[in-house]
Amino acid sequence: MRADELLTEVEPLPFGERCRRLADLRGLAGTPELAALLGELAGRGHYERSVGLFVASAVRDEASLAHIARAMGDADAELACWSIRLAVKHGVGPEAFLAGLDDAPAAIRSQIYDAVRKRRRTDVADALVGPVADRWGVEEAAALLPACSAEAVAERIDAFARAVPNWASLGGAHPGVMLDHAEQRLAEAADWLRAGLWGRYGPGIAAAVDHDPGRVVGLLERFGGDPDLPSALDPKVGVLLEAEPVRMIELLTSERYRRSLHRVLWRRSVRDRLAALGDGDVARVARAVREDDSALRLLLKAFPPSRREHVFDAAMAGVDLSAAELDESLLDVLPRALRVREARRMLRVRQVAETPARYWSINAFLPYDEGLPVLEALTRRPDADDRATGYALLIACAGRSREPDTLTAMLESLVRLRNEQDPVRYSALDALAKIPEGLLRGEHAAAVGRFADDALAARDCSYMTRQALGRIAAAFCRQGAIRDDADLVVFGLGLVERLVGHAGAVFLGRLDHVLRHGQEFRLAETLAPHLDAAARRDDHRLALLLVRALGRRAHHVPRLQDALEAALDARSDAVLTQAIALWLAPPDTRADRVGRVVAKDASAVAVPAVLAAIARDRTDLLHLVLGGTTPPGRFQRADVTYVPHMTAAWMRRWTSRQRDAYLGLLARIAGNEEQPGDARASAIRTIGTVPGVDAARLRPYLDSDDDLIRRTALTAVAWTASPQAVMPDLLAHAATDHAHVAMYAMTRAARFVRPSELAALLGPALREGKITARKEALRILLHNRVPDALDLVAAAWDDPGQHRDVRAAIASAVRPYLAEPVARRILTEAAGGPRDLARQVLGTPPLAVEERFRGFYASLVMRVAGSGDTEARDAALPYVPQWAQWAPDAPVLLAGLVTDLGTAQGWRPALDALVRCVVAGFGAAEFGAAASALAAVPDEPSADAERDLPAFQRLSELVGAVRSAAGRDRDTAERAIAALDGRLPRDLACELEAATLRWDAPGIATALDALADRCTGGALATQQVAEALVPWADDTWLQFAEYMSLPAGTPDPEAVLPHAERLAARGDLAGGLFAAALAGGHAPRAGWPAPWRAFLRTLRAHPDPDVAYTARHIHTAEE
Repeated sequence: MRADELLTEVEPLPFGERCRRLADLRGLAGTPELAALLGELAGRGHYERSVGLFVASAVRDEASLAHIARAMGDADAELACWSIRLAVKHGVGPEAFLAGLDDAPAAIRSQIYDAVRKRRRTDVADALVGPVADRWGVEEAAALLPACSAEAVAERIDAFARAVPNWASLGGAHPGVMLDHAEQRLAEAADWLRAGLWGRYGPGIAAAVDHDPGRVVGLLERFGGDPDLPSALDPKVGVLLEAEPVRMIELLTSERYRRSLHRVLWRRSVRDRLAALGDGDVARVARAVREDDSALRLLLKAFPPSRREHVFDAAMAGVDLSAAELDESLLDVLPRALRVREARRMLRVRQVAETPARYWSINAFLPYDEGLPVLEALTRRPDADDRATGYALLIACAGRSREPDTLTAMLESLVRLRNEQDPVRYSALDALAKIPEGLLRGEHAAAVGRFADDALAARDCSYMTRQALGRIAAAFCRQGAIRDDADLVVFGLGLVERLVGHAGAVFLGRLDHVLRHGQEFRLAETLAPHLDAAARRDDHRLALLLVRALGRRAHHVPRLQDALEAALDARSDAVLTQAIALWLAPPDTRADRVGRVVAKDASAVAVPAVLAAIARDRTDLLHLVLGGTTPPGRFQRADVTYVPHMTAAWMRRWTSRQRDAYLGLLARIAGNEEQPGDARASAIRTIGTVPGVDAARLRPYLDSDDDLIRRTALTAVAWTASPQAVMPDLLAHAATDHAHVAMYAMTRAARFVRPSELAALLGPALREGKITARKEALRILLHNRVPDALDLVAAAWDDPGQHRDVRAAIASAVRPYLAEPVARRILTEAAGGPRDLARQVLGTPPLAVEERFRGFYASLVMRVAGSGDTEARDAALPYVPQWAQWAPDAPVLLAGLVTDLGTAQGWRPALDALVRCVVAGFGAAEFGAAASALAAVPDEPSADAERDLPAFQRLSELVGAVRSAAGRDRDTAERAIAALDGRLPRDLACELEAATLRWDAPGIATALDALADRCTGGALATQQVAEALVPWADDTWLQFAEYMSLPAGTPDPEAVLPHAERLAARGDLAGGLFAAALAGGHAPRAGWPAPWRAFLRTLRAHPDPDVAYTARHIHTAEE
């Protein structure tokens, strides 16, 4: 068969039939005729070459695979990339991909890597990974690791680790190797570096959880140094709990990971696994989250009501609830008996009983008959807001009963609602829409119908009220559909009919998610009389409503499909448009149905659903869209040319003639200066997306006088068939005011150019282009690994007239090329240069730098940190701690800045950095020496106009920084605490010791007494130390306790009480103030149980008047 014969034969066929006809050429496999046909197609245009590729991919004989391999070098970027995907898919050998690899464009290389990963072509990946690393660097080679064999990955993962772009993909493909590598690196790393390693390896470890969950738990136990669970593991915590419940509960309830437990409880998978655990483990979890109402609520909801009381009691063990006020959202999830018990208790609490709004809301949690007197009286108050609240609470109370008869009695009692204002009616109807849908019965319909009639008849009926009625109607429909109760469905639909025209579209929800299998057929038969009657009235809203609610389950319900077909004769354009879209939704009938739609009215091509079906499936009908004249009819006027927007995915299914016809229509719009600018620009953008389009079609617009048109064309031209061919067009604008647009388009075009050709192409832009053009040209050279690119970059750097922004861009761009001496020279000069250059060396983390160059890079950061430019120095100081391991002089530099009292600049960021260094294990001696130096400075200047006790202020900040570090992680902060031992003034030393006590240590009682013995100053100084015992118990924490986590090491209140009693029994000032601070900080967390209240009364009788005074200002309840 000749190419012309084949193309003529398939031209008029719809896309699906065309593909089937081309696939039938498999019968020519292995024949010279097929080879000749493929060769003939390969010498023609874009469409013909794409047909040849399709035929080759269908036949897949030796000649076809050779044809696909040759097409990988096609000048058309889209065809080349498609050929690569086909070659990988159909088993073309590695040698085809290695050919030309040394100078392959970046886009082609990227397509190869993507295809190899997707198809898991291990043979190709193993063959490519070495040559790619040698020529293009480990950054590109690392992308192939997920497709490589396990042996190849194990051999190279250490060298490629810093460049792996997707650890999750690698961990999923090779979980064993992933875990081996992560375990080795975590074991070797210093404590401070492990947080960064978890950030790097976390996604890969998470992907390997299913392979060996126990090993992952072991990694967390041994190396989980960060005071939080790695966030990448959150989705896998449920799997870990199922595999290792005991070990995971131990981890999640530990002091270190307790904050993470609050976070992961938001995941259903975690809650479901916890619900399957035994009572002991559940009790530990419940106690760990009891101070977070939202987390405790989530935990309770995970259990059936029969177990919730036990979980709640376990959570509150040791907490005095006699005066506690539970959040209403927490009460809502308690089982009925417990909810009623707690509501009755709360109503006896003075603060609830004396706060009307709170008293009313808690009454709504009582049994309906018990709460009715208070709530019904509330509905009769003269204030409308009170009545609105009363109706809402009364309805909610009836809903909580879970008894349909109670709901019936409540609805019948609301006779006064018809005379209410709209805000009151809305409050009641909104509450009714929120009750559990399962309570609705047929006997409720009459009362709800009256509410609806009254609301819709009122002059002040609001949009919100109508929306609430819509939700109620949808609930009746859903429940009727679920129970096969036609009366409920009919009532709900009748309510919908009354709302249509008032509330607009009513959404029934996702019936396909709640109906049992096959129930949609019974629903359709039940409603068939209503559908027929409505269709006779030309009312198709019910059919549309049902089909939308059923989603794909409506596709195979003949009764509903017939109703949709009847709606194709609707008089309303809006209804007709919706009906067409829903009727064309089933994919198996779409092609036939769209033909019937346009046969009835050709102008329906303007309907988006019809256009999409024609453009995708019935391409034989494209002449109705692309003919140049609009078919007149209901949807289009005859005097208006219809030029729709088409997507590239649609146009790939078209023939060459169809694409040319569409390009002609677009050209009419783009070239018509009388058209609005945005319409012309949209046409130009679309031209660039037509498959196989030549850049010549856009070149006339590149020199347009209209800036919008020119810039749109510059952007679009990079998306044409051969982006590499438009580089000269884009470079011509590098020195114009449109350089910023042209250069960003060039970034894409350059990905399709052979790297060996880029240097010559970009040379003029480097020398003569605008600043933006020069910067982008330099980035393109480096990113595409152009031969001798660094020599060109170095020449630009060394140019004495070079703009500072270009030099800054160079310094930033060469950071990944530390293996090159010229890159290291540029960075060294930048670090010692002006602040704009010096800042460019910052921001690179150690893990992104090869280990052999980390010492060099640390010296760059230190050079900037020691700069005389204060702005550059202050910018660098926060980065110093992460490089301290490779910069031994870092602590000396930071300590010098902290103790330099000659200037008030820079010491705060230096102090913060120094503390972080010490916590990480570097510079403890320098830190201690700095504290000693500050402590030895006389108290001067004192109360000057500009400075006041600078050394003392810095020393206080130093202690505060250590306290903050201890609050985050007490173990790592031990280094800083030990470094200050014996170096601080007594008062500051006592404050630090108080704030960093280990409450779980065996000698805590002795340590507390010794601390109290050392507090021999006045009452105010001792009070400062006492307050440090509970640094978190301030007004901020008390106000936001629900949202704030307690510092690491915070003890349980019941463990603190014996220490407080012992301290108070000393009878001295220090012991008494310590005891008062402990009571004020810990007793509220326990709900002020009787032992703590009795202890507070003891403190108020303390012999020291300062202690008694302090105790009188601690209150168990607020007035």
